[in-house]
Amino acid sequence: MKKVFEYVDLIARFHSLVMSQMTGNPDTFAYKLGISRSSLYNLISEIQSYGINIEYSREQETFRYLYPEKVEISIRIYQNE
Repeated sequence: MKKVFEYVDLIARFHSLVMSQMTGNPDTFAYKLGISRSSLYNLISEIQSYGINIEYSREQETFRYLYPEKVEISIRIYQNE
């Protein structure tokens, strides 16, 4: 199960950096996430497959959501009593 939580953490960090528009260029973003550049683009493609539009701004050197108000990524874990 550890890998599931590692992936959830990766998605959470990805989302946080994109929302704050502090990703940097693709190499920097991949480094911040602890993954390769090709893995970063695979992750972006996977997220885009859910209809989430992500673009890279060369002017601002950051990835960003085209419609950030429509993106919410969350996970809830409940403990049964």
